[in-house]
Amino acid sequence: MTTTLEGRTAAVTGAARGIGRAIATALAAAGATVAVVDKDGDGAAAAAKELGGPSVAADLTDPDEVERALAEVVDELGAPDIFVNNAGILRAGDLVTSAIDDWDAQFAVNTRAAYLSVRAAAGHMRRRAAGGSIVVVTSNCARTPRMDLGAYCASKAATDMMARCLALELAAESIRVNTLCPGSCDTELQREQWRRLGIGPERQIDGDPAKFRTGIPMGRLTTPEDVADLAVVLASDASRFVTGQSWHVDGGQTLP
Repeated sequence: MTTTLEGRTAAVTGAARGIGRAIATALAAAGATVAVVDKDGDGAAAAAKELGGPSVAADLTDPDEVERALAEVVDELGAPDIFVNNAGILRAGDLVTSAIDDWDAQFAVNTRAAYLSVRAAAGHMRRRAAGGSIVVVTSNCARTPRMDLGAYCASKAATDMMARCLALELAAESIRVNTLCPGSCDTELQREQWRRLGIGPERQIDGDPAKFRTGIPMGRLTTPEDVADLAVVLASDASRFVTGQSWHVDGGQTLP
């Protein structure tokens, strides 16, 4: 089995920090040349400088921006062999009283931007006609309901199903599509959620019966590197006959 990515090209969205940066770093360490795509242009440039690839600043909720961003990647690297959609946001709150704008914002980034991005990447892969791997980062919330995260869960569930349907559409062209579903991950996005809810990591690790939340059997939070290592496998020939699957990286948090 090999997970080498020597000679491959990749683009990762939301790669200026957190899980996206860890994935971009892991892909580069495996030999890929990686384009860093992020709304934060300065953060993207800093990450790209470290990894030795190009950076692209773009608002991925805008179709024109998405097309421009992918065109820049293609101009720099050619059509990517690997595309990782990771950009996402989280706004905690219950479904009855939270702002409608919070619902709309999470669907705009977590679902619409994901669709626009993988659509554009798949188009370039198709025109190259040499296969490829698309990895979409969703969440274990895509299939497990959570209190105070209803909009986030719904947006990730929609994206997970979109990716699985895309896997069917592209399978005959040897373009694989899989989703990565992290659990509670030690990132700034997670820490912001804790600040809004006035809680800490203990609720995720130990569970909270009052919120119908199980704990994490393996006893710690997911790390960005846990997710990144599996992203490398899904990007590589080690998973050459794997498509349309959702991979949970959560230490048993969502065991059936």
